[in-house]
Formats: sequence, structure tokens, C-alpha cells
Amino acid sequence: MADKKQQTRQPIGRPRSEAAKTAIINATIDLLNEYEYATLSIEAIAAHAGVGKATIYRWWGNKALLILDAFLISTKEQIELLEKENIYESFRQQLQNLAAVFNTPIGRTVTAIIAESGADSELAKAFHVSYLYPRREEAKKVLEHGIAVGELCPSIDLDVALDLLYGPIYLRVLIFKKELDETFINDLVDHVMKGIRAV
Repeated sequence: MADKKQQTRQPIGRPRSEAAKTAIINATIDLLNEYEYATLSIEAIAAHAGVGKATIYRWWGNKALLILDAFLISTKEQIELLEKENIYESFRQQLQNLAAVFNTPIGRTVTAIIAESGADSELAKAFHVSYLYPRREEAKKVLEHGIAVGELCPSIDLDVALDLLYGPIYLRVLIFKKELDETFINDLVDHVMKGIRAV
């Protein structure tokens, strides 16, 4: 009987680790609704999550990397680029979702700390590897599909088209410090699509 119990007993280390990570991520998001980045402390996050500071530092080297991870995990499904009935609608919907994300406390915090970090900083590199590059490759595939089905002009430069779609968003958020609204996104997609749509 003892042997049978021992065989069916599940390891508890991994679930506890995952539960702690989830609690920390949720605590970070919750507290950013109340505190500015500068006043939010690791101690406060640990207390809110019900863990020790050492647990947080086991996975994240500093507060900025924790917040970036919280941003990536909590917004992953919202900013996916899904294929809609046409290319215009695919990008319009995704950019509207992206705008909504950047208008949240955690979205504003991430853009602010990225803007203040150096191009070679650990945070900037993590943002590029974990967020910008995967999103760009995803969007490039959608453009390639648009060319393949005849929606887009086959001679367009994919990288330039992506810069035209996403560049104004980061300019508005990072440089002008303005919120993104539905009208701005719709106008942006309209103007870009007029230039790259198949004649």
C-alpha cells in the first residue's frame, strides 16, 4: 500500500514554483494600477504575492525585467495578429488591441522604462528578443500571405511596410507621450493600406 501511494504521489516542486510565479506576475500588475514605477518596490510586490524577495530575485534580476515579463505574459493573447477576412481587418484589429494594451498602466510603464533604457541595456535587448522580433516576424508572415492571395502589391518592401504600420505607434507613445485612440489607428491603417494594396 505504501509503495502504491508513493508511486501515485505527484511532485510538488514545479506546481509550487508556477503558482509563485503567477502570484508575483499578478501582484505586479495589480500594484502598477496603484503605484508609479519609481515608487513600486520589490518588497511591496513580494508582500502582495505572499512570497519572499528571494523568490522574486530567483527569476528576475531587477524590477524592470519583472515588469517586462508581467507585460509579456499578461498581454500575449491580446496582441496576437490573427487572420481576419482581409489584411486590413487583421492589422486594424491587432493595432486596436495593441493601443488598448499601451494605454494600460503596465503598458505605459513598459514603454516608459524602455524609452529611458540604453539601446544596449539588458532590458532593451530582452524587449527586442521577447516582444519586438516575434511580433514583427508574425506580421511579416501576414503581409506575405496578403501578397500570395493578391491583396497586396507583390513589389512592396515588407520591412518598410511594417515600419509604416508600427513606427507611428511607437513614435506617439514613446516620443509624444500620447494615448492611442481608435480614430488614430483606423486612419493609420487606412493610409498604409492605400499605399501597399494591389491595384
